[in-house]
Amino acid sequence: MGSGRPGGEMKMNQKQFQKLFEPAWIGRMSLRNRLVMPPMATNYGSEDGFVTQRTIDYYQERAKGGVGLVIVEFTCVDSPVGRATPRQLLIDDDRFIPEFSKLAEAIRLHGAKAAIQLHHVGRQARSSVTGHQPVGPSPIAFPGGELPRELTPSQIAGIVARFGEGAERAMRAGFDGVEIHAAHGYLISQFLSPLSNQRQDAYGGDVENRARLLLEVIAAIRERVGKDYPVWCRLSAMEFGVEGGITLEETQVVAQLAERAGVDAIHVSGHAVGPGRRPPMAQPPGAMVPLAEGIKKVVSVPVIAVSRIPPELGESILQEGRVDLIAMGRALIADPHVPQKVASGRGEDITPCIYCQTCLDSVVSREEGIYCVVNAALGREREYELKPAERPKRVVVVGGGPGGMEAARVASLRGHKVTLFERDDELGGQLLLASKPPFKDTIDTFRRHLADQLAKLGVELRLGERFTADLLDQFKPDAVVLATGVIPFVPQIPGVEGKQVLLATEVLAGAETGERVAVIGGELVGCETAAYLAEQGKRVTIMRRGPELATKVGPSVRAPLIRRLEAKGVSILTGVEYEEITEAGVIVRTREGERRTVEADTVVLAAGAKPNTDLLASIEGKVPQVFCVGDCIEPRGIREAVEGGYRVGLTL
Repeated sequence: MGSGRPGGEMKMNQKQFQKLFEPAWIGRMSLRNRLVMPPMATNYGSEDGFVTQRTIDYYQERAKGGVGLVIVEFTCVDSPVGRATPRQLLIDDDRFIPEFSKLAEAIRLHGAKAAIQLHHVGRQARSSVTGHQPVGPSPIAFPGGELPRELTPSQIAGIVARFGEGAERAMRAGFDGVEIHAAHGYLISQFLSPLSNQRQDAYGGDVENRARLLLEVIAAIRERVGKDYPVWCRLSAMEFGVEGGITLEETQVVAQLAERAGVDAIHVSGHAVGPGRRPPMAQPPGAMVPLAEGIKKVVSVPVIAVSRIPPELGESILQEGRVDLIAMGRALIADPHVPQKVASGRGEDITPCIYCQTCLDSVVSREEGIYCVVNAALGREREYELKPAERPKRVVVVGGGPGGMEAARVASLRGHKVTLFERDDELGGQLLLASKPPFKDTIDTFRRHLADQLAKLGVELRLGERFTADLLDQFKPDAVVLATGVIPFVPQIPGVEGKQVLLATEVLAGAETGERVAVIGGELVGCETAAYLAEQGKRVTIMRRGPELATKVGPSVRAPLIRRLEAKGVSILTGVEYEEITEAGVIVRTREGERRTVEADTVVLAAGAKPNTDLLASIEGKVPQVFCVGDCIEPRGIREAVEGGYRVGLTL
């Protein structure tokens, strides 16, 4: 019998984080600490723009988790033309105030201050959402977007007024402050950027003119809410990936103008335009802190920094006086109780964000709301609340991948006695391999977190052991959870049994390849295996039958992944038919009908997988309850495995 518990615990206590948990002020608004939840779109609102119970539960859980300030997601002041998504919250009419009041009250109930971000989408709008042509400072389309209509001065004045009206509604609803969204390429940011603003009137030209819209919005809000109500703005200090975008030096000027106009703080971010974006997992912690530091040098109001800032780094940044407050975004999606856990010395219990960007992509692609790979309860805080089991059971979990570990964790938290069998000597399953490609080390951090939690909860770990039906009499389980994973699919190609043919799982586990490698299969596993090999200096060709690579991953992951393959010199062949694998390589027929040989010393199969259900047939009918989670239902991803494991743990 084996047991496994990787190291890597974060031992924390509040004394380590004196600055993080020191009170702070934004204008006349006092905060219990210097931790901020920044605005992040959820799509949890109703189609007609109202706050829903799901919205309230989501924000309330994060307020309960201990942040000092919760900034509610971007909220449209000018519907329909200014609306970004079909479920974006609206604040352009008094009828929205009662539900916003419930939201503000729910946040404040737990000691956090409640603010809301006011927003207009500008040229990033989609006519399929708004029913109108997008608007912007100039008739210049956002990359991949629709051509906007240039706003007239009178139309600009109308939008300015609606920002003021939205701020007044927020104040009446009980919010403690408002944030003006002047970042991320939305309307005010479009006016600030010389890339999107090529006007020849008072709103275009030098940076002072391009900042005019922002300054008029600040003035309109101040007129509506008075001089003492907290108001601040979020700025993109730089536009990445393009020449001629707004620079830090220009944003310093904008920040000074905004301070003189009456803002109480500056929230500093940045955004990418075009192909320069790096994969989210490749962004180092605190990548945009120098931008916030640059703004702090030129203003006297508090500055908020954001960008993957863990508690230790946040404390250091505050101690050095580089910024005044720390925003934690995706970390609070993964675990709403990060501040509380840090303050109570339970850093090892923080569920780590893996920065996969699934949350962002799910907002773009799914109307029903964001989801998280590592937090199954996101957006379902009420229905997925963990409660003690009415009758503790003996539970056997078979398989130590993400689904099995999550099922074991949740079942144990609810009071069940859990034994987990894993045939390998280490927990993790597919997580072990998924963490091997470039920039995927955060996945191993999550794997180690789950393993640590199981050990801490007292789950009996039987590593290096296979569970069979013969063991039922010995363990007498009330329930068996099968998380037995998948069996790699081997396509029927002549020559596939050759010794030069390897599975992608074997390569990621460390199998040696030749210098020339052909990868068969172009979804995520194939692409990441190709990237993994290219990083080693191999000459790689990736092939697939379909017309495009990586079609099942979100756009913010897919685009940088394809660019990375291209940058590493990986040859890409799509629309091919495989005819034969030979010692010389892979013979394919291209979409044009040409028969050619892709030369390769090693051929790697990444052609998918099929569920491993062998154990199910042998135990059905012999145990009161049998559940299947993860890939043994059908091959999917980490999110589906974790969610399935959580649901089973909740059901037991």
